[in-house]
Amino acid sequence: MKRNFKRTLAKVMAVALTVALAGTAAPEADAAKKAKLSAKSVTVVKGKSKKVTIKNVKAKQVKKLAVTTSNKKIATVKKKGKTAFNVTGKKAGNAKVTVKVTVKGKKKATKLTLNVKVKNATTPKTTAPTSVPTVAPTPAPVVTPPSTTDVPQTTQTPVKTKKPTPTPTPAWEVNPIKNIQLGGNAASKLTYFNVDENGTADLILNENAKYGNVYTYFDVVLPEGSTVKDLYSVKFDFDAVSGDLEDKKVYLLAGSTDSNSLDAFPGELLYEWDPVNQFTNIKNIAVDEYAISFSNAGLLEDQELEIDTAILEDMELKDNKIRFSIFAILDGVKGANTEYKVGNIRVLSKNGVTDGNDKPSDKIDATEGIAPAGLVALGRGTIGVGDETTAEAVVKNASIVGDIKEAKWSTGGTDVVELKANADDPKLATITAKAAGVETVSVEITTTKDKKVTFTKQITVTAEKPVIEDITLELIENNVVTIAKDTAQGKGKGTIDITKLIEGVDLANYENITMFGSATYKGESLEDDGILTLQFVNTDASDTGLVTVHNIKGSSLAEGKGIVAEGSLETLVSGSNMLKLLFQNSVALTDGDLVITIDKVVLNAKKDATEEPTE
Repeated sequence: MKRNFKRTLAKVMAVALTVALAGTAAPEADAAKKAKLSAKSVTVVKGKSKKVTIKNVKAKQVKKLAVTTSNKKIATVKKKGKTAFNVTGKKAGNAKVTVKVTVKGKKKATKLTLNVKVKNATTPKTTAPTSVPTVAPTPAPVVTPPSTTDVPQTTQTPVKTKKPTPTPTPAWEVNPIKNIQLGGNAASKLTYFNVDENGTADLILNENAKYGNVYTYFDVVLPEGSTVKDLYSVKFDFDAVSGDLEDKKVYLLAGSTDSNSLDAFPGELLYEWDPVNQFTNIKNIAVDEYAISFSNAGLLEDQELEIDTAILEDMELKDNKIRFSIFAILDGVKGANTEYKVGNIRVLSKNGVTDGNDKPSDKIDATEGIAPAGLVALGRGTIGVGDETTAEAVVKNASIVGDIKEAKWSTGGTDVVELKANADDPKLATITAKAAGVETVSVEITTTKDKKVTFTKQITVTAEKPVIEDITLELIENNVVTIAKDTAQGKGKGTIDITKLIEGVDLANYENITMFGSATYKGESLEDDGILTLQFVNTDASDTGLVTVHNIKGSSLAEGKGIVAEGSLETLVSGSNMLKLLFQNSVALTDGDLVITIDKVVLNAKKDATEEPTE
């Protein structure tokens, strides 16, 4: 009897355990399917926040959560754990929040969307203006000599009912920072660094001094009795001068000045590009993640980043001193050094702060030996008799060598073309074809920094109207680049040789390059936020682009086509005698291989002015 009871009990427990295990596994397997937001849309008042939760998913089930907004000027988002986030209204308008939830046991993320409407705060209506004219005339007939004792009561009534003036909120004290420091393990390799008397730092990056290896920072000291909770924000100006300025962001980072602390500001910043833009060994302390996102040159004044003081509270600080960095994700490559300026830095706090350094870092100037680089860029390299084309002197790194001050145009002396310089702009000239043949066009330039150089270019004139067509290179072999799993960000490389594509080709006749192919990560097409880096190189030994850099959206390649170069191809390549495509990953590959397959590369011809429709 006992034996049968034990057998029966064992069977019951086994079944119960199986059911229990199945019950715990199922939610994780089905969590992605069941996940949904607590609301499909929210309305937020400007300056206020609303919390949105992810339902049917427990925090322990979530492997990764990414939350992004379509317009940071309208609404910003901030994660609150793994199953919730806050939406903060910035200004009136509409935005869309995209949420990607990856649960354990699932490779693909579940995508959820939230519609956000931000409205201005409603100002309460006041009746004060209408009550004054109706009340003011009435006291005269009411007040009579026998009732003069009531007069003081009526005149004192406002005094008795007047609300006490509330204690004003302490004004945020602004302290300017002028002693900007230079850090990073390649700081000495900068092309240029200088801090002027106003506290503006001017930097010129090169291929050896890229982002992460070089950064600016400044130390601030909190007054005695003050804490990090008294800090509010950092304001600054950012001037994007030239170079690698496309789709860039500027962050506010912080750490301890104590080199022995776990929170010590590192000698090298590592930045890992992923959906939530995380730094791998330094803390991003801005409430809104980053201050500005910009493309192309221009001065951005009075940028502000609110400080997340909760992050600072967890840091080990020495002598009440904090190290901040206004960090720009900028690159510097040969032939296209990147220049930017950061200054007018102000720290807002309740009790003020003091500059933690006595003077800025020493000046670095390696521009003296840099000669102007550039070329004569032609509107078309091949034209027919009687046609015209343009010639332009293009100087790279004008911020270093100076802009064009003088230009002397000339030809080889034949009767093939007639050259006429532009009287208003020394960089430009007009070429008119006179007879069939080949002619050399030259321009000797003097820059504003008194550097001289001569550029030359050949132009071909045909007796008949030339026909320039696209050139296509079908790639059947040696057309796959694999960047293996566990490759660090920016370290992957592999070339696809398209040298044959430009053999005997005058690149002045072609506008851009179009590439057809695919890009997969872990066997699946890259998501919309996946980015590859493509670089033109001109030597087999190159592991960084010598000419230019372009980003490729994974979604474009997934569709089989991605335009990788736009504009003047001649200007981009700048006289290279070979052209190869080098692929580098912009993501740390932790879960699988990144595979790029290119099937076809096309040189797209420029249209002749006579071929374009006229209005």
